[in-house]
Amino acid sequence: MGSYRKDWGSRILGAVSEPMVCLAHRAAGSRFLSHALRLCGLKATSRPPSATERLSPGPPTARCKLENGFIVPPSHLELPVVDHCNLTCRACNHASPAVRAWFADPVQVRKDFSLLARYYRPKIVKVIGGEPLMHKRLVELLEALRDTGITNHINLSTNGVLLHRASDAMYELIDELEISIYPAVQTELGDILDLASSKCEQFRTKLSLNTYEQFRATFAGKGTQDRSLVGKVFKACKIAHLWGCHSVRDGYLFRCPQSVAIAQLQGRATVAGGIELADSPDLQQRLLAFVNSSEPIPSCAYCVGTSGRQEPHVLVDRNSWRRHIDYTTEDLLDRDWLERSLIAQDRLDDCKVPVRLKPKKSAKLLSRFRKKGGVPPGQLFKVEHGQQLRRQRADEARLDASRKDD
Repeated sequence: MGSYRKDWGSRILGAVSEPMVCLAHRAAGSRFLSHALRLCGLKATSRPPSATERLSPGPPTARCKLENGFIVPPSHLELPVVDHCNLTCRACNHASPAVRAWFADPVQVRKDFSLLARYYRPKIVKVIGGEPLMHKRLVELLEALRDTGITNHINLSTNGVLLHRASDAMYELIDELEISIYPAVQTELGDILDLASSKCEQFRTKLSLNTYEQFRATFAGKGTQDRSLVGKVFKACKIAHLWGCHSVRDGYLFRCPQSVAIAQLQGRATVAGGIELADSPDLQQRLLAFVNSSEPIPSCAYCVGTSGRQEPHVLVDRNSWRRHIDYTTEDLLDRDWLERSLIAQDRLDDCKVPVRLKPKKSAKLLSRFRKKGGVPPGQLFKVEHGQQLRRQRADEARLDASRKDD
């Protein structure tokens, strides 16, 4: 592994001319990786970074582009179908434990996405929550989304706990099922993952699994008055600039779902942070200017973007959730992380560890999950941990460069 690190470290350093750093895992991240590997019964294996994952100097700079007459976001478009969730994650970046129940209207979804499809074409539309499986008309909503033709790839993102409720029609209407596996509910997912794997194989739906043990703080209930700090956090925010997590809700497009959550937490009208989806000759021009704006919006003063301090994933009491965000931006900010992010970034989510499923053996091996109370050993899952190695290499490169400057 040492030779691998040296080899690929030199390749990465040769790819850019400035000091680089990707958001490096610290001790907690190392423990996370070790735990994930131990669960899988695997040893670390290495792979070179893909073209989309390579580090680049400077803060995030990806923007929407016009291609063949359509706005194309850097990653995907999000469709929140509910606000509430069956889990109460302390660091939920959609504030689901603290907001009221809300359900997207399939009629409104059809109207919004039909209009948007004339001007905006994401490669992927992610159906998210809260927990999207709590929507009682989910199939009807997915049909409406599919009929608009806005994308050829519909992803449904879930914590998996309620998948036993999912109908065959849901699997038929989606192209990808993405399950986030959290430590607090991992042992409950044995039979569910077995079922999901079987259904995805039956309906030729892609199954993606990601494990999370760490989250980054997102919301700062008391915010900050430091406009310079707000600008830095915004400039380093992957949500705004690299992932392009635009969100459509009730006739408006938002630059991120967090802006909606902040308005809800403050008891304000959510539409203030969005652009209305009303057809007009200049709609595409206004949409492009809106999503590519280099200026933070007012809700950014109450958000730490992707530069919040890292903390273990835990479930908390719903009634006390707000207490965990009742801090200033300065309190919740990981300043070292922020400064690193302003030097260089990659597209990776530092709290997410993808696992790879081998379809042919999935049904048989997933059954071991419920018996052993953990991820089945060997063969089934392969932890994609090359991202952690790249973060370590980039951090070392930045430190070496800073020493030379001194």
